[in-house]
Amino acid sequence: FGEDLDNVDVCKPLVQTILDKADSLGNLQELWDNDSKYKRLSFELKRYLKDRPNEKIVVFAYFRPTLHYLHERLSAEGISSMVVLGGSVDKNEAIESFKQPNGPNVLLASEVASEGIDLQFSRVVVNYDLPWNPMKVEQRIGRIDRLGQSSPQITIWNIFYADTIDARIYDRLYLR
Repeated sequence: FGEDLDNVDVCKPLVQTILDKADSLGNLQELWDNDSKYKRLSFELKRYLKDRPNEKIVVFAYFRPTLHYLHERLSAEGISSMVVLGGSVDKNEAIESFKQPNGPNVLLASEVASEGIDLQFSRVVVNYDLPWNPMKVEQRIGRIDRLGQSSPQITIWNIFYADTIDARIYDRLYLR
């Protein structure tokens, strides 16, 4: 669930309903085989890291299960990553581990990493999920676009499906 969800008890009936119907929702392997959004992320990460094997890339997603899914998929493909969520690990320790030259290439982060941390040693931010609030996008970008950034250029990748609500959000954010 998202970082903003304070009362998990409210969702228990919904979660139980989804679990009860999980078998009829589809095949997990089929999802993995046909997840074009993930495939695009994987393709871009591999392409980017091929020529820059020591780069550090920050990937933001809103939902915890999405972050775990991405971690599992990237690990299976040999892309080193780590997950930072609210309440799971000391985020400063995690950032220090990520920063190390032998640390993971990809930081998979929830909104907890969009404020109060310095990631200017990275020059790429990926928005796997786009928040509705344009200020949250700016906060994410602000983790790398800050004093101490040594790169003359930073890169922001926004990944979304065409003709979806995500595309509409992107268009609105871009126009603002």
